[in-house]
Amino acid sequence: MKIDRLIIKNEGMRYDTTKEKSAENLRQALALMNKHTAALHPITFAVWYEYVSGCNQSLNKDLEELIRDGSKLSEEATRNLYDRHIAELNETTAKRIQEELQKIVEQVKKSADLTGQNASKYGQGLEILGRELAQSEPNSALTKYVDVAIQETTEIKGALQTFGETLSVTRSELDQLRDELARVKAEVLIDGLTSLTNRRGFDKYIDELALSSSVTGIPFGMILIDIDHFKKLNDNYGHVFGDRVLRALGQIMKSSVKGRDIVARYGGEEFAVLLPETNLAGAQSLAEQLRSHIERARIRKMSTEETIDAITISAGVAEYRTREDISDFIQRTDKALYTAKAAGRNQVISA
Repeated sequence: MKIDRLIIKNEGMRYDTTKEKSAENLRQALALMNKHTAALHPITFAVWYEYVSGCNQSLNKDLEELIRDGSKLSEEATRNLYDRHIAELNETTAKRIQEELQKIVEQVKKSADLTGQNASKYGQGLEILGRELAQSEPNSALTKYVDVAIQETTEIKGALQTFGETLSVTRSELDQLRDELARVKAEVLIDGLTSLTNRRGFDKYIDELALSSSVTGIPFGMILIDIDHFKKLNDNYGHVFGDRVLRALGQIMKSSVKGRDIVARYGGEEFAVLLPETNLAGAQSLAEQLRSHIERARIRKMSTEETIDAITISAGVAEYRTREDISDFIQRTDKALYTAKAAGRNQVISA
């Protein structure tokens, strides 16, 4: 009989087990997660899955010491355990582990559904058998078998009911974990300060657009934006105001695009706008609109109610060339941005 095995390896984590064992580890990890105070997210799951798998003795030792007196494992303690014993994962390995966990979730859910259906049918069959035996003509031997069958039927029905309730809880936990995984995956691509797409998200989306463009031949445009004299703003008004400027300008840009257009915080005071199915002229037109909107914007300093104006941006614009290397495309756009800054700022230059 062929047994599928799940193998996930790195310096801190090594799982080599059957799907059945993985499913049991998953069930135990979920049960332990629910007994403690840390939020239900993949970091918590990774800690408890690692614990029940028994493959990370240093983690198990530290974890058991924390809960030895009956204490609940807190969010902070859980993250500390993750950082000390698991977090050396590289991005590729972490992504693979998340994908494997999602597969396990789906496998266990399907198995739980099927087992629940079979258990219900078996319970109904036993109930019918019990009634038929009870209605048979009595004799001493038959009565003995009837009593035993009815007793066993009752016990099995009770066990099936308990098992069914357990399955319902497990399915709910699996759904919750799957939703949490999806939410965290989305949050990984969001910049915490501006709520725009972050650099990791930008890299992901530009890869997708370049692939699509290479297949279809439909171009896409990009705008790279830099806030003029941002360091001087920070020096004159403080970093709190600087953060306020980043958030405000980010929202102006986000409200100015539509459809599948993506605004990302590219890094520091730089932003990037990805424009699917947009040629150079269209990207340049939008860049000029953004420049004009921001030039007219007035941002109030909360502590003094002082209004700060004359905040401007410089922008470089380019259109992707089919099958162009992405780094070359970004470099062309960045060169156009540099030209705009060198030419006096507060302007748009096309590559």
